[in-house]
Amino acid sequence: MTDEAEPEGRKLSPRVEAFLQRLYRDPRYLLIGKVERFGRQFIAFVEGCTMLSATGEVKGQALLNDEYGMHGRPDGQFPYGEQSLLDYHLSSLSSGGAEATSLDEDDFTALRDESWQYYVRRNFLFQLGDFVGAREDAEHNLGIWNLVDRSELTEPAKWTYLRWWPWLERDRAVAQALWDLKHGEPEHAATELYRAQRTIEQFGERHAARYAQEEGESLCAQMCQHIGALVELLREEQGLPVSLEQELDEASQRGDADEAERLRLEMIRRTVEEGEQ
Repeated sequence: MTDEAEPEGRKLSPRVEAFLQRLYRDPRYLLIGKVERFGRQFIAFVEGCTMLSATGEVKGQALLNDEYGMHGRPDGQFPYGEQSLLDYHLSSLSSGGAEATSLDEDDFTALRDESWQYYVRRNFLFQLGDFVGAREDAEHNLGIWNLVDRSELTEPAKWTYLRWWPWLERDRAVAQALWDLKHGEPEHAATELYRAQRTIEQFGERHAARYAQEEGESLCAQMCQHIGALVELLREEQGLPVSLEQELDEASQRGDADEAERLRLEMIRRTVEEGEQ
């Protein structure tokens, strides 16, 4: 994770901060804060655990103090000498030249465990305002998602992980958008959030039959609602604009060809300007 100084005058408002604290606080984990030891930074937290008997009966609750490293794999391990299990499998895949990943049940379980560590740390990083780190941890788990998707596991087994893509994409996009907004790129932030909302909706439509077998509200609908609520709040509090892509889609939907063409030309002009910078 990269330490980047925040520019003056571009802090998030208290309402936005409060929204992020609610969205990214997992009740099973209590963030204590950053600690430094021998030149290394860690995240200190308390984990609530359920104590079970040998027969599986609940015996009580326990609170465990723990720490995750700020960089690399959260638990500080180097599986097979690599930075993470994901890196190990990607290295094996690259050297073997195979298109499909050979994962057995133990491999899959270990990858899910690693993914959980990155999920927990990602929530902490959002709470700490480290949006670069949060984005990188979301991208790590999206890398695991791609690995699982390309694997030879059964479709039902793969779906137990693949179903979480909307959550991963929400967090990646939110982290990127917040970084863009704080660094003076509101149009980029608006585009990031709009694209994420649209692709999550498309993912939900593509896998509607699978999600229909699950109880409760659709995961895709939940993630889109979260992004939508954040967008409205950012427009009120931080002056987030409506992205050109959204304006173009809306113009096309209402059949306004002249406006759609104007917006397309404006998008091209801005793309060229950015390429020249």
